Amino acid sequence: MAHSYQQFQPIEPFRDLIDAYWINRVDAVGSAPVDRVLPDGCIDLVFRGGSADGGRLFSSALIERPVFLDDAVPRWFAGVRFKPAMVRAFLDIDPIACRDRDIPAVEIEAGLAALEQRLQECASAEQALATLKRAVDARLMRRDRYRAPAPVREAIALLARNLEIHRVAHSLGMSERSLHRDLTRWSGLAPKSMARILRMQRTVAAIRAGRMPLATLALHMGYADQAHMTRELKELAGFTPAEIARPVRNLQDNARAAA
Repeated sequence: MAHSYQQFQPIEPFRDLIDAYWINRVDAVGSAPVDRVLPDGCIDLVFRGGSADGGRLFSSALIERPVFLDDAVPRWFAGVRFKPAMVRAFLDIDPIACRDRDIPAVEIEAGLAALEQRLQECASAEQALATLKRAVDARLMRRDRYRAPAPVREAIALLARNLEIHRVAHSLGMSERSLHRDLTRWSGLAPKSMARILRMQRTVAAIRAGRMPLATLALHMGYADQAHMTRELKELAGFTPAEIARPVRNLQDNARAAA
């Protein structure tokens, strides 16, 4: 199985809400192998097209372990990946309900059935993505009150900079318990889980860049040592640092379409 993955930036007003719009084509000629989806703290709205049933719209699972892709997947997917804690800007959903399971869009909100029908009429991934993008952008213009509060957004930014959880809470003037409650409510992940996932994502990117010895990188990223980094990457990504560093390996950590 091969995948061809492309992603596109959102327009300026939504860059704090949306990580990317994307297309993933399965069995694309000349594309590199992709075999798993890595945790990223995000929830996506995904249309799975090219199948006999006309296609399905769903919210992707919020995962804390790598998901290995199924060989029996349809031909293409189009989706929008919301940044951590930002999915409620579009979907009336409790992010905790997305833990480890995809949810059909019509179970989230009956009104999404009309969008699913329009997507089923699309003949290509590009057409589906354009349809999805129009619907998402139009709705986001009307839903400012659903954006995650500033302390939650700042907490995620601080965790992404590898700040310890108690220091994050202190810098925001709140207790660790309040931080845990608010971040879990909006993102579906507790601070510790969010911090581990964000650190893994940064580490994978740094290993690919290859600018630092692994032992030095481990300390720079806040791991106790290289062995600790290796264990964390194996658990969260399913790869060791050496496997990630191999140039022949195409590790597409945001190819959520086939999850």
